[in-house]
Amino acid sequence: MRTPQKVVVHHLDKSLRRGHAHFFFHMQDRMEMTDLEGVRHEIDLRDVKAVFFVKRFEGDPGYPERQEFGDNSPVFGQKIRIVFRDGEMLLGRAMGYRPEEKGFFLKPADPRSNNEMIFVPVTALREVRAGEMEPDSF
Repeated sequence: MRTPQKVVVHHLDKSLRRGHAHFFFHMQDRMEMTDLEGVRHEIDLRDVKAVFFVKRFEGDPGYPERQEFGDNSPVFGQKIRIVFRDGEMLLGRAMGYRPEEKGFFLKPADPRSNNEMIFVPVTALREVRAGEMEPDSF
């Protein structure tokens, strides 16, 4: 049996839900999670900005996540820069990005990020730049 994964779900309406996902597959329309109070929720992924698989629920709000690739950045997957509909930008490596799919997984470029992995529904995005990029295009 898989260990429940710590997740922070960011909804398009800017609300957050912290808890544990027991199983998550990127082709699903919905995900099930148990929040920190022990209540189970079924979440429609069409209402989600992103699902953040985190190291710690509290994170470090004062840490400015690096938006560049460095020596310790992930090396597997396609380099990608995404801009959400709300203007937030993330940089990392995509696992299986295809615009015709429902979503994809992104590993942040910053190895010190509190985010282990991020599931990004393509409907939450305004812009995607994939492949090799010049540093000034980040």
